[in-house]
Amino acid sequence: MACRPVLVIDDHPLVSTALVVALRAEEIDATRIPVVDRAGILRAVAQHPPGLALLDLDLGEAAGCDGLDLITPLREGGWAVLIVTALRDRRPVAAAIARGAVGWVSKLESFERLVEVVSAAAAGREVLAPSIREELVLLHQSAHLRREQLERGLARLSAREHLVLTRLAAGHAAAEVAAEFAVSMTTVRAQIRSILVKLDVRSQLAAVAVLNEAERSGLG
Repeated sequence: MACRPVLVIDDHPLVSTALVVALRAEEIDATRIPVVDRAGILRAVAQHPPGLALLDLDLGEAAGCDGLDLITPLREGGWAVLIVTALRDRRPVAAAIARGAVGWVSKLESFERLVEVVSAAAAGREVLAPSIREELVLLHQSAHLRREQLERGLARLSAREHLVLTRLAAGHAAAEVAAEFAVSMTTVRAQIRSILVKLDVRSQLAAVAVLNEAERSGLG
């Protein structure tokens, strides 16, 4: 089977250029797409016939988006998407697979392995076992449900309760919070009790853990 053309969408010029050179050595039509912004990337992609997009998940701040934001428009344009990433967290990879990426390969693998996987995907071969795909989709669904749960919990807090929780998370004692907001300890204790009820936790430590988890998920 003839290999599909490959577009390399990665904000690291050395990595993307090396990949293009290596793929061309394998007689694969490979091109580097400069990472500017989302619209610019998609305009550049549109100049090529659909094939395989090798997409980095972390495109840098200049792009104004991450790789996840590009998967749907790429697939709608007829592109197969293979993720390449240095991230160790499997949740972004799981989100990419749930959005239709054909697979992923880690930048932490050897360069030879990276080229091998890309070449296989360009040739239309399966690069992700069905069992692994199912596992990642389930991971994404679980993470999505947990994010919604965190979002609902934090949405229940009043503006003042959220401020109190952030102060507790920063290591401030209840007395310090009372002094900062010029309220009584009784008021702060009542606010803390309300926070625990709304977040469905039993301790300040657990409430702080919820806030920290939400912030890691992009909430907070």
